[in-house]
Formats: sequence, C-alpha cells, structure tokens
Amino acid sequence: MEAIYERPQDYDLEHEGDDEDVAFYQRLLGRWRPRRVLELASGSGRVTIPLACAAEPLGASVVGLERALPMLEEARRKHAALTEPQRACVHFAEGDMREWRSMEPFDLVIAPCSSLSHLLTLEDQVATWQRTFDNLAPGGRFVADLTMPNMAAYAESMQTPPRTLLEIDVDTRDPRTGTRLLRYKTTRYLPHHQRAEIRFLYDRFPEDAGIDRYVSDFDCHVYYPREVELLFMLTGFTVESRWGDYASRPLRPTSRQLIVVGQKPVTRS
Repeated sequence: MEAIYERPQDYDLEHEGDDEDVAFYQRLLGRWRPRRVLELASGSGRVTIPLACAAEPLGASVVGLERALPMLEEARRKHAALTEPQRACVHFAEGDMREWRSMEPFDLVIAPCSSLSHLLTLEDQVATWQRTFDNLAPGGRFVADLTMPNMAAYAESMQTPPRTLLEIDVDTRDPRTGTRLLRYKTTRYLPHHQRAEIRFLYDRFPEDAGIDRYVSDFDCHVYYPREVELLFMLTGFTVESRWGDYASRPLRPTSRQLIVVGQKPVTRS
C-alpha cells in the first residue's frame, strides 16, 4: 500500500479544493437518477460523502468500496458526522474491486481519481471490469475516470541517460489547522510495461512542529482511450460516451481527463 493511503488526513489535504470531480458526479446523479450507486476505491470518502449528501433528497443510496483500512476508518469517521438521513443512505464496505460482489445490483458504478490505474496487469483489469458488469443491473452504467497520459513527461524519462524531472504539483494549506503540504513528483515511463513509476515526495509543515517528510511510491498502469473502450467491449458493455474533462466536453488533444461511460445492455425476453 502506498504511504499516502496510510495517512488519510494528508490525502485529504493534498486534494483540498479539488471539487470539479465531486460536482461532476453530483451532476450525473441528478441526470441519471440511479437508485443504487457504488464507488470503487472510495478512499477517505472525499467523493462518497458529498455524493451521499446529494443522494439523500433523491432517495438514492451510495456504497463506498475500499481495501485500505486507514482510509476506510477515516471515511467512517466522516460518515458518523453526517445527519441521520444522510448516514442512512451511505455505507462503506471493505473489499477489493477485482472480486467484491454485491447481493443487490447497482444502477451506477463510478471509479473516480484514476483509481483504476492501480490495476497493473491485464488480468486484474479484466477481472475488475467483469466484476463491475456483474454488480450492475441491466441498463446500469460504469464510469471509468482516468488521467490522460502525460506524453511530455514520459518522453523525458525515456532519454539516454533517463531524465526524471522533479516538479511541485501540489502546494496546499489546511484552512482549519494552517498545516501546509507540498508534494513533489518524479515520473519514469516503462513503455514495454505501459507503466509509469511515479515517486511522490511529501513535505508537511505543521504550524507547531518541524517538517514531516516522506515518500510514497506509486506504480500505475497508463491507459489509452482505445484500450479503455476495448476493456468495456471485451467484458460485455456497450460504450455510451467519452468525455475529456469534468465539464463533459468531447475528448480533445488538450484533455487532461479521460472519462468513458459503459452501459450494461438491457436483457430482452
């Protein structure tokens, strides 16, 4: 498990102000009106909790699936702070998205924040897509939200000798405690594995203590648009749409996000 997932409060701090994707999923909830929603790799509940708040007046329910216990514990702490009606419409479950099975099907499954990039092998990817298909009701949708490949950074890492540039990609401050978090990032691309070796270096500056410095290693699969569509098609989905960012615009060369929506066909008698 990456070090950052053992520090859920730091995870929330590095995502302080990241609300574009939250608003995107809330809009989908209002547009599609699913009865039951599943979030894969729900982490600390960053998306799950506000989604549940939006689901409550619609009469919908949300399940957050997470395998990292520190993140799951933080999500349950936030859950306890909700109002009683909101708590009633959200549930957190411990499990692995490759194999977790629900007793009752879902109308919508989402995988925000590039969580699917943790699946490094084709076998794990197919297993996750297939399990998601099994967990959906006929006509249900699966939203795969992934970061587009950073070709410029990958090209640098493939030079001879390899160059891994160090960039500061997060500089944020906790509005409650004043704690500042800096995140540095290096990327090395392994084209023969279609994998990026990303090293996140964190400097945490609490107001009343010294610097807390640590490293979180993140090996991630790099997805390309046609590949994602093929995974949907291979596992029985039809590809409903492709979006290039959280404003739902079509996929473009400048898009930073790749959002592909697959739909489980409706069985006809």
